[in-house]
Amino acid sequence: MKKLSILLLCIVTLAATSCNSLQKAASSNSAAAASGQLCGNAVKGLYQSYKNDGKLDVTSGSNLTNALSLATAYSQLKDHKNDKSYRKAFASGLVVSSAGLITDRNSTSFINQLLSSAALSGLNRNNIVSKGAATATSIVNLLSIIKQ
Repeated sequence: MKKLSILLLCIVTLAATSCNSLQKAASSNSAAAASGQLCGNAVKGLYQSYKNDGKLDVTSGSNLTNALSLATAYSQLKDHKNDKSYRKAFASGLVVSSAGLITDRNSTSFINQLLSSAALSGLNRNNIVSKGAATATSIVNLLSIIKQ
């Protein structure tokens, strides 16, 4: 009877630990997909503006908002850059929300370019104007991956 109780306790402990691990992974993937969607929406807006104007106007309110969203997604992705499941979920969100601009085919190149976009590091409302040229160059490099 005592052995059965100990065995049951071990099974319950193992099940609880497994469920907790699965819950953390699912939560991380949800956060990654949401971050990817934020990035995709920002890219969609920046690309449309760039395509229409032939340049990236860093004084435009919508472009500033999209650049800040892109910087947020960059920061979140950079924090998980070595987590393959996070990157996969991020890419999935990115593809879904970018209206066909980012595809499964170019998502890896886009993510790698995003991770190398140092100008987006630390970008916030207080410094976006002073970092305008570097930010614009970095964003244009990202947009160059999109061929449409």
